Amino acid sequence: MNRACAMCLAVLLLLAAPIMAQQRAPSGPPEARQLLNDVILALPDIPLRVTGDLTARARGGAPDMRKGVEMLLDWQADPPTARYTLRDAFGGTHSHLAITWEQPRTPVYRYFEGYPLRAAPLPDLVDAIPGTDISWMDLSLSFLWWPGAQTVGREDVRGQSCWVVDIPAPDSFSGCAGVRLWISPRINIMLKAEAYDANNQPMRRLDVKSFKRINNRWVIKDIELTSLPARTRTVLRVRNVEDRTRKSFIRMDGSGSEPDMEAGVDDAPPDTTEDDSYEPVVPTDVEIDPPDTPDSP
Repeated sequence: MNRACAMCLAVLLLLAAPIMAQQRAPSGPPEARQLLNDVILALPDIPLRVTGDLTARARGGAPDMRKGVEMLLDWQADPPTARYTLRDAFGGTHSHLAITWEQPRTPVYRYFEGYPLRAAPLPDLVDAIPGTDISWMDLSLSFLWWPGAQTVGREDVRGQSCWVVDIPAPDSFSGCAGVRLWISPRINIMLKAEAYDANNQPMRRLDVKSFKRINNRWVIKDIELTSLPARTRTVLRVRNVEDRTRKSFIRMDGSGSEPDMEAGVDDAPPDTTEDDSYEPVVPTDVEIDPPDTPDSP
């Protein structure tokens, strides 16, 4: 080989080396906002009415606390809307949170209390609902729309490979520094979440216990909330899903042809009580009196 050919070959090898290295290099983690968008897009694209039970597991022999849960979800409406109602043991309304996304990732909240429901000041969405380990932030999955998310790694959650995403909390969510999510890219479902307080200490963990495929979409069936460090538990169990476009119910208690996918072992005994079906609530707006302020001296 003459000198000119050798120089040409050396130049070609030098040029090819970065290309070959780039082809061999593993791809980086996906962008966090895209992962969250995929989870949002995987939400059912038809209006749904979801009913279930919220059970706070008591300790020391005390009776469990149970509330009924009703969710009216229409993620594809213009604008998208979600309404969450808690009911007492007798079926009466307890509290209600309505969310409207007038702008992308910019929710507007309206809160109601009592029976019948009346407009009330918005509570701290981070605090646990009294008597439970779940907050309105957890129930509505508000953190899926928060900005500033980052993909920080990959971990297995009960045998499923998940991307780990950290999301700082907006200023409006005082008392919460942020949330860490574990997202399965295979089915675009969040399998686990942890919320951190202002000192970056874990204050609550959310574990998806099982989910069910309905119309080629995965719907969460059972969620367990654990307060930390006390480790008290509240379980949210979905009983029925109603397709509001066809007015048909889909049982979530194991019947039907669609499979359940267990995200872990649920040690809770099966509930054999009959499901209560309630009519959707219509909150009433009332003027909220401003808080009393002392007179100026």
